[in-house]
Amino acid sequence: MKRTVIKSITAKYLLYVLLGVVCLTACSKMLDVPVPDNKTIGKQVFGNKDSAVAAVAGIYSGLSLSTNLISGATSVYTGVYCDELAYTATQPSIVEFYNSTLSSDNTTVREFFWNAAYRYIYSVNACVEGLEDSKELPAALKNQLLGECHFLRALIYFHLSNCFGAVPLVKVTSYLENEKMPRTAITTVEAFIETELITAKTLLSIGYPSTDRARANKWSAGALLATYYLHRKQWAAAEREATDVINAGYYRLEALKDVFLAVSNEAIFQLQPVLTGYNTMEGNWLIPAGSGRPSFALTDSLLAAFEPGDKRLTEWVRNKVVAGKVYYYPFKYKKRSDFSPGFVPTEYTTVLRLAEMYLIRAECRLAAGQLPGAIEDIDMVRRRAELPLIADIQPLITAEELSVKIMHERRIELFAEWGHRWYDLKRSGKVNEVMKAIKPYWQDTDSLWPIPVSQILLNPALEQNPGYN
Repeated sequence: MKRTVIKSITAKYLLYVLLGVVCLTACSKMLDVPVPDNKTIGKQVFGNKDSAVAAVAGIYSGLSLSTNLISGATSVYTGVYCDELAYTATQPSIVEFYNSTLSSDNTTVREFFWNAAYRYIYSVNACVEGLEDSKELPAALKNQLLGECHFLRALIYFHLSNCFGAVPLVKVTSYLENEKMPRTAITTVEAFIETELITAKTLLSIGYPSTDRARANKWSAGALLATYYLHRKQWAAAEREATDVINAGYYRLEALKDVFLAVSNEAIFQLQPVLTGYNTMEGNWLIPAGSGRPSFALTDSLLAAFEPGDKRLTEWVRNKVVAGKVYYYPFKYKKRSDFSPGFVPTEYTTVLRLAEMYLIRAECRLAAGQLPGAIEDIDMVRRRAELPLIADIQPLITAEELSVKIMHERRIELFAEWGHRWYDLKRSGKVNEVMKAIKPYWQDTDSLWPIPVSQILLNPALEQNPGYN
């Protein structure tokens, strides 16, 4: 698409962005379809409460509308890339994930991760600029909507940077500033994520602005901030944020069968499905259709990691026999699709949940030498799975042994969710050890994914990650 064409559709495109239908009309290339400034349209949209809410709500809807790094892709493809999921089909771009042989023209990397991320970053940026310029909105509403935008932008950059490392830090809609932007140092990107979440916490309301948990509140930002600090090994800060969420009074651990429901009290932040007939993207990808085998099956190593008697194995895993072979597949989300008249989704994509906060706090308490508190937190999760409690079976457990237990518990509790296993392998420094044992083509440089070559051709200022052409 040529820039002359872009200029001719500026007003129409920005209006679509701000009215929440960007995903239906926008091209996906990061630098090919910018959102230019348009003060007139911005004032029209953000001078009115209903249209301002619709603009921000449209970003959530867009994220749920198709597979992308915030809706299904991170959970599925990082699982295939590491040691969680085996890919049983033949689509070339996914085979590259399974073999850890990603090419710089991999369509899944380009469309579901890079292009999708920047498409929604542009949408958020447009809303931030419109909200900041608005003089008509009530202060409380303006703060809430800005807080949601800062949260969403941090969420996208958190997963984008975990996959690619240093990425262009796009914070405005002007294509003149963005079209030749190089990659931003990872330390700067990480600092931006932290600032975004701290800002979001100050702006967001304590309660949810909707009847469900599909729009961010203060604790959504706090939960993601706890995860961010965990990755940074800022133990005291991560413990503080996790504790604040745990003590907020909004959340409790649900029965295993209810964790991923739309009405789950364990959910801290969810995405509401918007595609007619579908519950979640995760359910659509992971639950096999018809009589065929699952495209994504649990690896033998993950299946073997479940302890005897672990109820998560019976509640969150199903099996299917095809041509005499048994395939085990994730069953956290239990409905793939339902096109019957009047169908209402019963499951939402659960982005952040309480069990993760307990496991974060357990790891932080262990790092601080507070073993009893760490044991208490890990046992909260084990109790629900009906497993023997560490406090009962290993009251004299060492710090080293407890560290292994916590990481094991994270692997089981959070499998096929949000890249947790992949990110844990990287932050623990064990990624090469684990991956080389199972992926014959693994290289040390594979811990980061390739920048799409199409983007480098558009913007030569982008440098490719080591190990890729």
